[in-house]
Amino acid sequence: MTRLIRPAAAGVAFLLTCGALGAGNPAFAASGKTHTKAVHNHSATHSRPASHKPVDKLAGVRKGAGKALAASVARVKRIAAAEAASSVLSADDKSALAAATAADLTALAADADAVTAATSAKAVQAATKAGLRTVQGAQLQYQVVTVAAKAEAAAASLTTDAAAMNDHAAAMAAEGTDVSSVTTPLADLATQVGAAEASATSARDAALAMPAAPSVADLRAAKAAHEDLDAAELALEAAKQDLADATAAMTALQAPAP
Repeated sequence: MTRLIRPAAAGVAFLLTCGALGAGNPAFAASGKTHTKAVHNHSATHSRPASHKPVDKLAGVRKGAGKALAASVARVKRIAAAEAASSVLSADDKSALAAATAADLTALAADADAVTAATSAKAVQAATKAGLRTVQGAQLQYQVVTVAAKAEAAAASLTTDAAAMNDHAAAMAAEGTDVSSVTTPLADLATQVGAAEASATSARDAALAMPAAPSVADLRAAKAAHEDLDAAELALEAAKQDLADATAAMTALQAPAP
């Protein structure tokens, strides 16, 4: 019985000895702690997935488009400032152009939203081009309406001069003078002035009818307004010549007889 207990006692003694050695040997104890820490760190690393922020592959294209659209907005606002300060445009013209400007700025804001929401470079470029067309439309409207207003002012001036000459011719006719050399060109002047005014009105209406977000076809169609302005200019030139002819005839009638 005594022999069987001794090996067991020896085993217990060995375990106690190892424990004592471990306790008395810092390196041995540290190695155990280090291993435990490493295991915990390894486990923690795998338990927390790395976060990945999505990369916007269109960031550069969007940035360029944003700058282009900001420039378009600035140009529309400069055009609007010129319209408001114009001494040629009537109050009605300014009001109509101001409404067009508001619509243009709304269209440009929509283009900016389209750039933000775009999922392809092609879509970004399309929004940028749409903004440029809006600026072109605003510039065309300002130019056409301004030229039309100048044509109408010239027509009104010719009408005033012709009315004064007609009054003078009527007085001479009442005294028995043949004034047909005066009244004939004045009658044609009235016709030419009417044609000029009609063409100017047509040009203005065509320009103001253009949408705030015009297509290429819209811009081409609106440019037809320039043809109306050319027609107005030709009619005004003819009216000016009629006035010159009537003036020369009046001068001849008033000259003393030889």
